[in-house]
Amino acid sequence: MATAILEQFINGAMMGSIYVLMALGMVLIYGVMHVLNFAHGVLFMVGGYLTHLFFFSWTGSYPLAILCSMVALAAIGVVLERLVFRALRDNLRMQIVSSLGLILIIQNGVVQIWGPHALQMRPASVETLVKFGQLSFTLQHFVIMGVVAAAVVVLYLFLTHTRLGTAMRATSQAPEAAVVVGIDPNRVYTLTFMIACALAGLGGALLGPLFLIFPQMGDAPMLKALSAIVIGGMGSVPGAIVGGLGIGIVESLSTLVIPTDYRDTITFGVLILMLLIRPWGIFGVRVRGED
Repeated sequence: MATAILEQFINGAMMGSIYVLMALGMVLIYGVMHVLNFAHGVLFMVGGYLTHLFFFSWTGSYPLAILCSMVALAAIGVVLERLVFRALRDNLRMQIVSSLGLILIIQNGVVQIWGPHALQMRPASVETLVKFGQLSFTLQHFVIMGVVAAAVVVLYLFLTHTRLGTAMRATSQAPEAAVVVGIDPNRVYTLTFMIACALAGLGGALLGPLFLIFPQMGDAPMLKALSAIVIGGMGSVPGAIVGGLGIGIVESLSTLVIPTDYRDTITFGVLILMLLIRPWGIFGVRVRGED
């Protein structure tokens, strides 16, 4: 039993790390811009496809392909922020409608370019096994956890120890006051979208080799990341981290007692319970008058 628990814990920590990347990107966009981007899952998927393209057609190096994919997603983020979301910052309904439209456009565009069939990418990290007694995991499991941990640390240092990070936090807390001290909100919003999209691309690039790369691969991680944000607290970076890891580990451990097909019910059951007990989330701030 202890072996099974360890196996599912590591699997859950790996998937939870992916949810953390997704949740961090969505939290940054919402926290700084107050924009809900439900198209974040298709950006995750595009990251997988672009990494496949760069790996097989351009670089031949998996780490370099990931880096190129993140740069490309950052550039896509600039375009999306300026052409789509900049004019919709104060219009939640249109943010949702535009996000749904982007999902259809990007998914259909990917099908037109790469075709409807799933792609496979198996770098050396997927073929290499790491053994823990009777258990075996691919090296990619630990690459994912290590890279996500490094990304979280880098993001924390960026937000707390750089001028641009300080500008992002200031804009998030008081946009009008930030303008008074010389911060350009539009520049901050563009930077925020760039970072968030790059994180989504990183997630797709890391998860793609373990499974398959296909047009709907970002749907489930996006829903789990959204649940993590609500559980952790809207706009809370620590909440996104705790929520993402927690969901990954809990849903994986739940397969020890329930069929795998029903593990999603655990995630959304926890989400509903949190909304009933503490709707502002673990690290969220309760708004005056909120029930």
